[in-house]
Amino acid sequence: MTSINHTPGSGNQNFKQIEGDSWQSVYLPVICAGIVVAVVLVVAIACSKQSNKPVAKISAPSSSMPAATSSTPSTSTAPVVAKKLVKKQRPANATYVNATYGVSFSYPRKYSLQAGSKKSSMPVPASFLKAGAIEVASVDMPDDLYPDTDFSSALLNVSVNPGLAADECAQFVPNANDADAAKPASAKLGANEFAEVEQMQGGQTTGEQATEAANRQSDLKYFHLFKNGACYEFALDVETSRKADVDLAQADHGKIFQQLEKILASVRIKDVALPGMKTPQTTASTGSQETHTSSASASASTQANAATQDQK
Repeated sequence: MTSINHTPGSGNQNFKQIEGDSWQSVYLPVICAGIVVAVVLVVAIACSKQSNKPVAKISAPSSSMPAATSSTPSTSTAPVVAKKLVKKQRPANATYVNATYGVSFSYPRKYSLQAGSKKSSMPVPASFLKAGAIEVASVDMPDDLYPDTDFSSALLNVSVNPGLAADECAQFVPNANDADAAKPASAKLGANEFAEVEQMQGGQTTGEQATEAANRQSDLKYFHLFKNGACYEFALDVETSRKADVDLAQADHGKIFQQLEKILASVRIKDVALPGMKTPQTTASTGSQETHTSSASASASTQANAATQDQK
């Protein structure tokens, strides 16, 4: 009979072998499943990252569009700053130029200028010794320049008389009321030296006439200058009027004349040939030459007669 021997060592080995086989059979599937799950997660995460990239690209324009639209209203609603128009200020003075008679002067722009005309009479009478005055221009002050005073008007009148010699130009028409008032004096204004005379015309009325009409007074200054073979006259006139029933302050004639004399100080007279005029100086010099020639001829004939008598 065959006997089977069981030893204690062999039984422990068999038990260890069975125990090891059972561990592999139990944990190996779990490990494999875990690996598979991990791989699936990794793949899923990778796919999710790839799927998120297009979304980010699409969302980027959508996020920038509101910024563009938000900037558009800001430009349209921005306030438009209007350009300020700079007004050029006109100079306070204007310049008058008369090329025919070579006269030019500056005057305040608020004054009124009237060019001379043959059809209209001169605003003030000329003070030339001879007739033949030609009006060039006149400048009038505004009537309201001195309110609440008896100021009525003031002007500067320019005229030329080509029929006077230099010595005649230095004289004036004497005042009918006061002959001594026509004595001329020398006055230098600006670049010119004038012969000047002042005349007062009119006066205040008394009695019943003062209640019926206004009292008018005219203060005139005449300035003469010989130039271009003619006599230039600049007449300055200041007029005042007063009524008995109206209380007005008296206008300062000296202050008003100062304003007119500023215009006179700016006068310039160029050397020009005046139209249709013979220079009086030339005529006077020609006459003196003729007188000298005739006297020389007379003396020559006298000497000849004396010589003839001696010979006899």
